[in-house]
Amino acid sequence: MQLKTEEDFEDVIIGAKILGCGGGGEESIARVRMNFILEHGMKVKIIDPKDVPDEAVLCVSGMVGGRASPECLKLVENLDPVTSRPMIAATKLLQDYLEVPLHTLVSTEIGAGNFLVPIMVSAQFGFNMLDGDLCGRAKPEISISTSNVAGLSITPLAIVSKYGDEMILKDAITDQRAETIARNMAVLSGGSVGVARCPHSWSEYKNAVIPNTLSKSKNLGTTLREARASGSDPIAPIREALDGFILFAGKVKQFNVKDEGGFVIGDVIITNEENDQFRVWFKNEYLVTWKNEKPFVTSPDLICVVDKQTGEGLTPWGDDFTKDREVVVLGGANAPIWYTKKGLQIFGPKHFGFDIEYQKISEFQEL
Repeated sequence: MQLKTEEDFEDVIIGAKILGCGGGGEESIARVRMNFILEHGMKVKIIDPKDVPDEAVLCVSGMVGGRASPECLKLVENLDPVTSRPMIAATKLLQDYLEVPLHTLVSTEIGAGNFLVPIMVSAQFGFNMLDGDLCGRAKPEISISTSNVAGLSITPLAIVSKYGDEMILKDAITDQRAETIARNMAVLSGGSVGVARCPHSWSEYKNAVIPNTLSKSKNLGTTLREARASGSDPIAPIREALDGFILFAGKVKQFNVKDEGGFVIGDVIITNEENDQFRVWFKNEYLVTWKNEKPFVTSPDLICVVDKQTGEGLTPWGDDFTKDREVVVLGGANAPIWYTKKGLQIFGPKHFGFDIEYQKISEFQEL
């Protein structure tokens, strides 16, 4: 696949916003990164997983953080930013520490904003950008990663704030501990930090990567754009991309949200004309659902909430969930690695504190 034109990037952003399951970085920031690449004439080199040499060294380049809450902003009110792109500085810091040239960057997840982070950084340094990711959707914690399931060390890990703070975490007891350290740095830095992590050879990475998710996102964006232009049903291409199901359709009844510990947490209540109720709980992303108060589809499956009329992916980060907005909830299975015992421990509903046993999405009858 290629990323050369504004339309190419827009298709990725539109598709990844849906497949990001409510998170994965803000769409508006994705466009800032897109414009930076296009305005500077940078070349994006997408590489298919099958073409990466075994000895090549890869790492994840991304951001950690959430919404910039008033509490976070107060902590930095007397500091002056020294960079607007700490993810670039973090990747350079990690490469300098390793003293080994990086060959390819990997995205931590599918997401409008967070796909564009390693794409921009790879273009800046001339690295390759892998057509794949480490989640198959978006997730709220960097420890929720197929690299963790596969046993790849998250460290050494580089953290850089936009105020000039730099840190190399040489080792961490667990990936969750590394997540906590990075998350607290984000809170102390106005809401987010740039992070480069998990450097390994492709011979190790190939067992963790979910392949071709960047092209999957772009293809979804393309087909959705074409469906809108032709007046076709916008939900059909989303369902096809997920190879999944419509879980519920109805109107927004209630939206509850709060900022807590660097996360956006809450739920959306949707009802239909038959008085059925569908609840979607989120922690940055949509993770657990209930239908008529009974547990329904959960992570690690994909849970996507879109506008019924346009198919636009909706997020809990802004004002998307206005009362009575017509929405459709779709779901699909994730990569097989997530359904191992370790995968479900890391990304199943119990990880988020719910006493719910994971059930395959195929066990639930389609709407």
